[in-house]
Amino acid sequence: MSNLLLPQLFQAAWETVYMTVISSTISILLGMLLGIIIFTTQRKQLFENIFLNQLIGIIVNIIRSVPFIILMIAIIPFTRLVVGTSIGTNAAIVPLTMAALAFYARVAESALAEVSLNLIETAKAFGATHAQTIWKVIVPEAMPALIRGATLTVIGIIGYSTMAGAVGGGGLGELAINYGYQQFNIAVMMETVVLLIILVQLVQWFGDFLAKKRHRKSGFIFLMVLMLMSLLPLTIKNYSVSRLPTLKVGIVAGIDQKIMMVAKKVAAKKDDLNIQLIVFDDYVLPNTALNNGEIDANIFQHVPYLNAQIKARGYQLVPIAKTFIYPMGFYSRKIKSISQLMGNAVIAIPNDPSNEGRALLLLQKNHLIRLKKNIGLIGTPNDIISNPKHLQFKLLDAAQLPRVFDDATLVALTDDYVGPAGFKANDAILKEGSDSPYANVIVVRTQDKNKPMFKKLIAAMHSKEVLKATLKAFPDGAAIPAWE
Repeated sequence: MSNLLLPQLFQAAWETVYMTVISSTISILLGMLLGIIIFTTQRKQLFENIFLNQLIGIIVNIIRSVPFIILMIAIIPFTRLVVGTSIGTNAAIVPLTMAALAFYARVAESALAEVSLNLIETAKAFGATHAQTIWKVIVPEAMPALIRGATLTVIGIIGYSTMAGAVGGGGLGELAINYGYQQFNIAVMMETVVLLIILVQLVQWFGDFLAKKRHRKSGFIFLMVLMLMSLLPLTIKNYSVSRLPTLKVGIVAGIDQKIMMVAKKVAAKKDDLNIQLIVFDDYVLPNTALNNGEIDANIFQHVPYLNAQIKARGYQLVPIAKTFIYPMGFYSRKIKSISQLMGNAVIAIPNDPSNEGRALLLLQKNHLIRLKKNIGLIGTPNDIISNPKHLQFKLLDAAQLPRVFDDATLVALTDDYVGPAGFKANDAILKEGSDSPYANVIVVRTQDKNKPMFKKLIAAMHSKEVLKATLKAFPDGAAIPAWE
């Protein structure tokens, strides 16, 4: 067993089940109806309507064509309209349902198409109405295939739910990414994988069992089980809800989560403040969520990145305090000094806007490249106008960078990943100094900057406990308190 607390594992498992059950129930019900419409409006079917058939088919195909992670981000305004928020478990249910609904509609259409045309004609010859033909002949005859399709849909939703961390939705997938992948904790990865395997096996067994029964009520039983499970969250009380004033603080997955847990304890003990951490898997949504009022503050970015986001998106956000400078550095297992850097060398840098330009500026400062004038602090490889050594740039997720030293000569690491990569901060071949403009800051909405609760948040972040935890996590000058 990993050092991960059991309640966290249980909570993540429950969030996965909750998301899966709710979205499965809705998507299978609506998908079934949509599949029936698509099937019965085909040529020579009960309600032949080619225009309606093709229109619905095109819409379904468009939804199915969009990768789920893109769909989840693209429909954020719709998600907020439906559930009142774009972050959290309930927000993840909306894109899960939409993606699964489109998938099951096609599954249902295929299952219904397997029903013998002679059987349908016989029912009509005996005077059955269209409704009777659908619900008493076509659907019961296709029931085994419909149940198998529903089983595939539920399993697909379980897979999709692992991406819910992009909107702070929780679940086993988010736990595996945030505490396993991001923090190089193999035990957590294995625990979550085992739980996901068990969950998938149970769904597959139950679906196969009902499909083999070939009973007309099998589909009804399948849906009733899902609907009953969807009511369970209403019967479970959360006894851990804090009675203290609460601030929702957005952070990005990584080692900083452990430090923020220390800040959370300090705020509760010394300042009677409950900090609720909302963990994101990207660098864009924390500002979007803050600007929309779905969280109260975020702590993950430096001022240059914040200013670029404000300029590009018109956010009404402002920094209220600095936390730490985490100097970026370039590390290597192939060379010992920058003078050994050969032409056409592969340089791996972060692909997030917060650190991509930062890495390039560090290379420019050391005369390895030259960027366009007035490009500012947010540059990309496309902004390079001079590259004498013909360096080849590879942009990767920050958590992937410690894993590519065999394939790259220089790798840019933020301090979250120096230790996991097997280095110390002093091992950097190139490194930012204490004059770096990239101090992390606490950011709030402009109209909220004078709220008294934020003084408590600042006090917690500047506390001796947080300072000690940060310097322990980032030793050898890898973290510099920026407020001193």
